[in-house]
Amino acid sequence: MEQKKNNSPIQINDFKLIWRIISKNWFIPLIVMPIFYLIGYFYSYKIENVYQASIELLKSNDTYYKSSVITDNSFYSASRSFVDNSNEIRIITSYDIMKETVEKLKHQLQVSYYIVGRVRTTEQFSGSPFNVSVNTINPKLFEQPFSFKILNFNEYEMRYVSNGNEVIKIGKFNEALVDVEFNLSINREANFSRNFAEQFSKLNYQFVVHEMNNLVSQFRNVLKVENPDYTNVLVLTMDDIIPERAILILDTLSKVYINKSLNSRFEINERTINYIEKQLSDVSLSLNEIEDTMQNFKQQYNILDLNWEKEDFFKKLAKYDGEKSSLKLKIDAINDLEKYIIEDKDPEFLPPNIFLVGDDEFMKKSIQDLYELQIQVNSQLSFSKEINPNVIEIRQKIKKLKQNMLVYLNNARNATYKIIENVNNEISSYVADINSIPPKQREMLNISRKVAVNEELYNFLLQQRANTKIARASIVPEIKVIDSPRNKGIVSTDKKNILSTFSAIGLAIALLIIALRVLFFSTIQTVEELKENTVLPVIGDLPFQKGVSNLGFVVEESPSSFIAEAFRTLRTNLQYVILNSPKKTILLTSNAPGEGKTFTTINIGAILAKSGKRVVLLELDLHKPRIQKALEMNADIGISTFMVGQNTLDEIVKPTVINNLFAILSGPIPPNPSDLVLSEKLKELVDYAKANFDYVLIDTPPLGLLSDAAYLMQYSDINLFVLNTKFATKSVLNQFQKLVQDNSIQHVYLVLNGVKRKRGRYYYSKYGYGYGYGYGYGYGYNKKA
Repeated sequence: MEQKKNNSPIQINDFKLIWRIISKNWFIPLIVMPIFYLIGYFYSYKIENVYQASIELLKSNDTYYKSSVITDNSFYSASRSFVDNSNEIRIITSYDIMKETVEKLKHQLQVSYYIVGRVRTTEQFSGSPFNVSVNTINPKLFEQPFSFKILNFNEYEMRYVSNGNEVIKIGKFNEALVDVEFNLSINREANFSRNFAEQFSKLNYQFVVHEMNNLVSQFRNVLKVENPDYTNVLVLTMDDIIPERAILILDTLSKVYINKSLNSRFEINERTINYIEKQLSDVSLSLNEIEDTMQNFKQQYNILDLNWEKEDFFKKLAKYDGEKSSLKLKIDAINDLEKYIIEDKDPEFLPPNIFLVGDDEFMKKSIQDLYELQIQVNSQLSFSKEINPNVIEIRQKIKKLKQNMLVYLNNARNATYKIIENVNNEISSYVADINSIPPKQREMLNISRKVAVNEELYNFLLQQRANTKIARASIVPEIKVIDSPRNKGIVSTDKKNILSTFSAIGLAIALLIIALRVLFFSTIQTVEELKENTVLPVIGDLPFQKGVSNLGFVVEESPSSFIAEAFRTLRTNLQYVILNSPKKTILLTSNAPGEGKTFTTINIGAILAKSGKRVVLLELDLHKPRIQKALEMNADIGISTFMVGQNTLDEIVKPTVINNLFAILSGPIPPNPSDLVLSEKLKELVDYAKANFDYVLIDTPPLGLLSDAAYLMQYSDINLFVLNTKFATKSVLNQFQKLVQDNSIQHVYLVLNGVKRKRGRYYYSKYGYGYGYGYGYGYGYNKKA
């Protein structure tokens, strides 16, 4: 009955392959992973934890006074519940803001203090027993470590490198240390008392003086500002190995930013008040002059009063004159603002009469937006150039806003001129009525009208000054701290994660090593593996056991051993292979030295001779002959002397200690071994051996090193390729298979040497015999007693 084919995707051989890989490489992860774990532990111990501090700010539109022309809500910002905070983020992260912050904290930030340990150096932000005050220092000493040692309560030792040479200074605490390269004051802190002097003297300290611009750049790089979607909240975060320092910087930075925004509003308010004061002074002076003129006119012409009707005409005329003056003042304000926009004035110098735009909300918002955009340009240019994309973007916004404002101002001016024209018409109408009044009284009414006009303008300016001063009191910060700076904990350098990562790396490398070993260095250990990886026939395997001499006749010395039985099995397999061959010439080779080729040759010859066959060993490894040493025979004559004609074939054939086993040794090693192999006399030698012996065993050099074996295969009936489990990699096997295919070599068989087997697999395991064999290319050998 036909056996059913197994179509399962997983075969028993797959499990065997996995087991072989595990059994050969189990120790690699056990070695590599602990090593990487220790490396990770040491690395995590050396590095510092990185903490994150944060503060939250809210941009609001709060104000305490809303009826003024200039208030915190109506003038400085548009009334809106949500604003684009991208510009605020740019201002907060600007170089100038951070520079001012660092300047305020110069005493705490300019010098960093460290404790030097055996394994790592730890930075101290607080708790140092001393502090360094830098008066002046050579710039080349910035960022260079100064070694510091406390000698006693009064003295210290400081070391640093200058121009490649170590400089040592001895100084006294609380006194200036002056040198050509620096002027420092090193003072004791409050925690440095006489009782702790000895304890502090046992520690090694360092300090580093930082250049202020480097500090600004350093802290700007770790400062991050985020604006959560659909909110006016700004979240400032800073990463630092010392959380107290990050909290201090964020707190100071927020104060600097808030004060800066307040100062710009106070400056505008102050300039507006100064302008109003100047206008009041001018109007007051003009009013005094007019009143004096009127008084003199009354005294000169003895005018006491005007009748009611005439006075009413002049009052109305004065009212229109006042309106006309206000409108002209508005025209002047429009012209000043237009000139400011066209001439592109510095935003620090806004036109002071901008308050005269009245209740025009569009102009208020446009002026404030223009001011803020110009402030942003100045902030960006403090740390970048005109080609910066942010600067170009803001410039384009300013240009577009100015175009809109200029069109609006032109329309507003034209509309104002039309109003003035209407007022002039009204004034002309009243002037015609007044002309009927007698000249003296008319002159008096004209003077009175001028007084009324200036009084009205004076009252208007007084009101604006009062409103502006009230607005000053109502100016409050747009930015509020809603969550004070605090430490959010460790954000990087998670030591547990580092250990896990290094362990994972160790496992990955271990698996990589195993993969490389399996692909390139894994050796074939069993006949089953050998059959799986080759199409060449396997004729036998030789087991491995310790305890028997490396060389010699193991089948004679230990006839009941595993190896002796294996050679008997190999003899039987050979007899089946060459059953019908009249002559039996067997060539043995290997890929490299030390694989047991010569050992196999000798013992196959011995086991064949024991069966009653005449066997001869040809030692044709003329480069490094080993048979003569294994058999402990004198090789003063042999193949090399026959090749040069010094001896005959009968003279070089020598018997061995085994009956029916003979050896033709290499003789003295010639200077040109490969040339002798190519000699015509070699064929004579082989023909002689075939004619006089039942079996001819040819021992050749390793095929992986020399080509002699490939050449000699033309004389053999069977070619045995000996592989040792120590060296039998897949690449070696593939190279040999390629050689066989390329040269069309026939009758090639494989012998696997050094196979490790369980003792129970042989029925004679009770005897406990074993052996060890194989030798290196030298190919020197070690012979055990």
